[in-house]
Amino acid sequence: MSRMPESKAPPSRALVVVGLILSALGVLGLLGGAFLVLGAGFQLAPAVPFGEVMTVEVSRGDHAVYVTPNDQWGDISCTGDLDGQEIGLRPDMTQQGLLLPERWDAQGSFGTTTSGVLEISCDGPVPDGRFTVGPVVSFFSIVGAVAVGALAILFLVTGLVLLGLARWRARRSAQPSAGLPAV
Repeated sequence: MSRMPESKAPPSRALVVVGLILSALGVLGLLGGAFLVLGAGFQLAPAVPFGEVMTVEVSRGDHAVYVTPNDQWGDISCTGDLDGQEIGLRPDMTQQGLLLPERWDAQGSFGTTTSGVLEISCDGPVPDGRFTVGPVVSFFSIVGAVAVGALAILFLVTGLVLLGLARWRARRSAQPSAGLPAV
């Protein structure tokens, strides 16, 4: 009877390398997605109570006004000017509230073509109401972060499966063969 040759090839280093790369990309993607969703909350100006004037330096681009969470959205008014020119706060139905480090409701946004000093005030029937200014977080940025997160999870799972397969192959090749004859 003839015996089939045994394969004593070491586990594929390519599986390990690709698994490590995909796992690392997955972790980085999850961190990036989390930053896209949560990072705006850490870029807010210090909050000011309703009725007071906030003075803050803003850069060129879009900015958002966030207020204390409440059910009185339509009864809150915010007015302000940027270097003496009145700004118009536009309600944006795609703008999202913030959750961290504190929960804020989106009140509206405004855009500016130049950087400057913004003076803004908000008022409304909200006990202990406060407001702040920060970057705009839209529904589309949330969808983008979820897409990045889903792709990152796919990379991470694929990388971990490849690492597990490489480990299984290494264990299998290290086991002594029973030397059974081929039929």
